[in-house]
Amino acid sequence: MPLVSIVTPSFNQGQFIEDTLLSVKNQNYSNIEHIVCDGGSTDNTIDLLKKYEKEYSLKWFSEQDKGQSDAINKGFRRVKGDIVGWLNSDDVYFSKDVFSYVVEEFERNPDVDVIYGDDVFIDANNKVFRLRKILDWNYNKLLRRFSLSQPATFFRINVVKENKLDEKLGYSMDLDFWLRLGKLYKFKHLNRVLAGNRIHSTRKRLKAGICGEEDKDVLKKYGQNFGVSYYVLRYLWDYPDVMIKRLAGIIDIFTIKRSLKQSNLTLDVECPENTLSLIFYQIAPWQLLKLGNLNFERK
Repeated sequence: MPLVSIVTPSFNQGQFIEDTLLSVKNQNYSNIEHIVCDGGSTDNTIDLLKKYEKEYSLKWFSEQDKGQSDAINKGFRRVKGDIVGWLNSDDVYFSKDVFSYVVEEFERNPDVDVIYGDDVFIDANNKVFRLRKILDWNYNKLLRRFSLSQPATFFRINVVKENKLDEKLGYSMDLDFWLRLGKLYKFKHLNRVLAGNRIHSTRKRLKAGICGEEDKDVLKKYGQNFGVSYYVLRYLWDYPDVMIKRLAGIIDIFTIKRSLKQSNLTLDVECPENTLSLIFYQIAPWQLLKLGNLNFERK
């Protein structure tokens, strides 16, 4: 059984990090190490880390860092596993068999270096409101800002040992990482939900704005010129693929809704009771998600 290493950067996310820890602890795959790189939290984070450090293979340290990318790079330097995941302290792995499934896929595909799956958006109260079916690997579409699901991505150990996140970036370090790795390694998309991607009012990228200048600077760095062809290809060529995926996700999310009480999930989640609101969240553009009655904060 290959060792699976998970790196979690952490800073004052005490209201969410227990779910993150449990989603790793509750995996049915036993050969794991979970490294939490805390930046000196002053909330209840440290108490929770102490609570779980003896319950599974959790290692953690708390010290001042230079930001999220620095914390992740510290974790990458410490990992010993054959397969590595990066899970932020407000996100979760969705089902208990994520690690075993990912390990099997790496073993079936020895030429693949990076595997990524789909995710569901969950709010602060663990309510699922969108299933995000990620596009199959295409570097040009990635260069047109259709990114991967970071918590649903796993790497072979050599990838994170040979590459580090750009510590100068505050929001777009993952986009920069995918674009850099995409030129060097082989990626494979798994048509399966691997993670819960949490959307909440204090989420860093939500506050910064999804279409930030930093994203554009990263894309320009890798050759995107934002000319007419960019907008034509993005909205007339790529976007129909995205909408097809979203529409297909309606069926999948109803399947998830019917099976939410299954014991295979890592934590208790629920879907909106209102079917119309569920469909709205599934097909609405990102910017419209904030217009609904989404519960961003824990009750």
